[in-house]
Amino acid sequence: MSKSIEQMWKDGFVKETQLIAPKINDLYNRKSQNIVDKLQQMFALNIKAIIGGSLVALVMFSLIGAPFLGLYICLLLVPLVIIAKKELRKSHQLSKGQSSYDYIMSFNAWLQHSIAVYARYYKFFYPLLFIGMAAQALVSDAGGEIIGLIMIAWPTELLLFGVPYYLLLVIAVILFVVARFSDALYRLDLNIIYGRQFKKLAELIADMQELRN
Repeated sequence: MSKSIEQMWKDGFVKETQLIAPKINDLYNRKSQNIVDKLQQMFALNIKAIIGGSLVALVMFSLIGAPFLGLYICLLLVPLVIIAKKELRKSHQLSKGQSSYDYIMSFNAWLQHSIAVYARYYKFFYPLLFIGMAAQALVSDAGGEIIGLIMIAWPTELLLFGVPYYLLLVIAVILFVVARFSDALYRLDLNIIYGRQFKKLAELIADMQELRN
């Protein structure tokens, strides 16, 4: 029968015959539990923040006369929420009928897989978000005024959808850059939010492996 997670932490991440110092073992068990709990709490809070942020974006963009952009952003965030909930549920379903060392390694394996899943979606999310914002900027009144000023400075008869071709080229280049570095953008965002906890997790695993050896 699978053990409860509380019992698992008490049992330790190595067998009794392998224990070098019970107090050190117990310390690492508690640190392991704290890090896992902290990350799961942060992931759950992030889901709520995404949902709340999407609603705030919808209201704010509606107030400034861009309701379709707000709705567009909300629709882009829906798959992200679905992915986040699915991945978080998987982390809670990891087998607890094992030592705490095996569990923390399983959690780390899940974490790396989860990051890869998110990264695949963000390859589409960032470019689509940029396209939506660029399109809104071009059709807005302020955007029209800016385009008018640009055409005065750099006149051209070659227009596409009423927009100077060179401006569309600039947008295309930026879109390419965003798409090309979407993974880096995601990992930068990830590191800003979770970097400290990820570092603690990596250091803990390294210490536990050293102690086992």
